[in-house]
Amino acid sequence: MTTWIDGTDFARYAPIPEELLPGWEGNEAEDVIHECVSAFRLAGHDVLTLGGEPLPVTWLAEPLAFARWYEADGDAGLLPAVHGAVDSDAWEDVLSVALGGRYVLTDAGYDADEILGSLRGARQPVAALRVELAPGRYRVQSLTVEPAPDTRFVLDRLLPE
Repeated sequence: MTTWIDGTDFARYAPIPEELLPGWEGNEAEDVIHECVSAFRLAGHDVLTLGGEPLPVTWLAEPLAFARWYEADGDAGLLPAVHGAVDSDAWEDVLSVALGGRYVLTDAGYDADEILGSLRGARQPVAALRVELAPGRYRVQSLTVEPAPDTRFVLDRLLPE
């Protein structure tokens, strides 16, 4: 069973570098968060954003992908679909970003107090997930997978360059 972030106020997400969390105000991504996948610079860091539509999201450490629940009754078919899509030619290049270190994937509209509070508590539904990445440049690619009828997930994977 995969842990999903769902039911947040804005459902527009960003993996925020942990060192930027204490000063995060919740309005940093306003200019780009309506894009399905985008990035902006803040205090010397690239910050990736996942927006477009308010969909539940999760982090899959293997194969370095964010999955957004577009249409499904459950996520049982997600991992086989992701692994089956790894070598697909249908992935679309979106952008390139420099990432690395510890991140917190959360609603980009939350401020530091809300994010840090969700990390400290055992709040349900989950409002933040931890993400760790090796330092480097990553190409972000997107793909929609349909593991079954009426089941779709949007994938955004990170490929080391």
